[in-house]
Amino acid sequence: MKIFLSHASESKALVRRLTEALPAHVSIWLDRDAMAPGQRFAPRIEAAIRRDCDFVLVFIDDHALASDWVKRETALALQRQQALQRTYVLPVLLQDVGPRMKALGIDPEEMLYLEATDHSDAGIADAARTLAEELFKHCSMMIETLRSADRRRMLDELADELTEFKQVAFRWQASMGNSLAVLSVNQAAFDHVRDSVADYNAVCERFIPRLALHRDRITAAWRDRRSLCEDVREVLASVENDVYRGAMFRLNEIIEAIHHLDASGGAPAEEMARLDARKDELNASARAALERMSAGVAELIGDLDSELE
Repeated sequence: MKIFLSHASESKALVRRLTEALPAHVSIWLDRDAMAPGQRFAPRIEAAIRRDCDFVLVFIDDHALASDWVKRETALALQRQQALQRTYVLPVLLQDVGPRMKALGIDPEEMLYLEATDHSDAGIADAARTLAEELFKHCSMMIETLRSADRRRMLDELADELTEFKQVAFRWQASMGNSLAVLSVNQAAFDHVRDSVADYNAVCERFIPRLALHRDRITAAWRDRRSLCEDVREVLASVENDVYRGAMFRLNEIIEAIHHLDASGGAPAEEMARLDARKDELNASARAALERMSAGVAELIGDLDSELE
């Protein structure tokens, strides 16, 4: 964790006393302490606040309220807080300045602040402990926010890929609606089937190998919800086994029949009726499997999504 300490130079010694007891993993950006010789002061500080630090502590007293540097640093930090949509600025009162904090853009009635107005050894020690606890609390909240964002990203990726798979699968299944007599002699109808199969295969080549990855990542992220993890495994296994390797794979039998009829110049009426009945059976089975998958996927995504609210 890296924190920026905004303060008036007159209060540097007090600020050091308050922060020197912070845990070793907390890296402190203390204006010129973090500057290399020759660096320009303003751009380096602006970069630290806008990009390099996790929190900005604003130490407020009469000197800070009169400091143009503290005002500018606080303004930059508040802008960053707005962009991050999380706590980024932690005001620390070195004096009881009350509503005068508003001169820095900090409204004491709207923003929580820490008090370090007792400058005795005991008071400093107590304020330092409170500061460390507050940083830990906000860091924990930030980690939980990042975890939720990571879960959201994983869920969105799965939902997007499932939607794409569903779309190309339904398109292939729908392209088989014509009779075999039409599919085997009508070039436009056959081209529609051929293009639909090509799109389906292209998506499956990317998507099916990723099912195991989606399963493992999501069950790890939601590992505390055992029943939900079982649903994830069941639904994704069904997508692969019941749909991809099952009902959709069996549609290849229709493709073979089309090629056979095209090569042989057709078939007797009785044979054609039998083949059409088989085509309709396979096509209906594929559509039913896709509809079950769609319902199961929608329910699963909804359950996972509700965990993020």
